[in-house]
Amino acid sequence: MNKLPPLLGRILCWFGFHDFRVISKTFGFGSGGVEKVECRRCGVVVTRG
Repeated sequence: MNKLPPLLGRILCWFGFHDFRVISKTFGFGSGGVEKVECRRCGVVVTRG
């Protein structure tokens, strides 16, 4: 991935375009599992499943 200037990256995060990385993953039956992801630019942590 290309490096963006910090200000442009923050603006993208503000509009909802985050650069997520997986922190932890929990496997389960049925829908598959739950993973916790964190944005590399702004640090927001989101759980998605």
